[in-house]
Formats: sequence, structure tokens, C-alpha cells
Amino acid sequence: MPKTRTEKIASFDEQITKLQEQRRKERQRQQQEERKAKERRYKKRHELLENSLPDVISLTDEQYKTFLERAIANDTVRKIISNILSHGTKPVNEKQENAPSHEENSNS
Repeated sequence: MPKTRTEKIASFDEQITKLQEQRRKERQRQQQEERKAKERRYKKRHELLENSLPDVISLTDEQYKTFLERAIANDTVRKIISNILSHGTKPVNEKQENAPSHEENSNS
């Protein structure tokens, strides 16, 4: 055990250095785990897209980018995403979505 104040300070400095190294390593592990999770998510979502729309496989990168930009800009797609986010994965009642509007009823 350190006896002098100088030895105590040196011991504390050594402990601080070790803890900083442990923190650095732990952050690296966390970043690596996050990167792997992100890669798995990208892969899974891309597989879902390709399975649902096999034609996207033959698109060039530029065509794929255009496809995504147009899909994202579409109001219907935005509403669907908003609906999914607000209702979770619970299916929305199709009768409500497909029900004729008040204007359609009055024109009959």
C-alpha cells in the first residue's frame, strides 16, 4: 500500500488510466454491437423488400435510389407508415379504411 502522498497520487493516476482504458474498450464493443445490429437490420429489411418486390433486384443503384425517393415522397406511403407507427403492428380495421366517404354516400 502506498505510504506517501506522492505514491498515493501515482496509484490513483494508474487506476484512472486503467479505468479510462476499460471505458475505451467497452465503448468500442458497444459501437461494434450497434454496427452489427444495424447491418442485420439493413439486411433483413432489404430481404423483405426483395421478396415483396423481386423486380428491385435488377435495378441499378441510381434506379433503386429513384424508386426509394419516389416511394418516400408518396403521401399514401407516408400515411401507411404513420398509421403503422401509431397503431403498432396491430392490423387496422379494413372496413374503416375502405368505407365510402360521406361525399360518396350523398352522390348515390
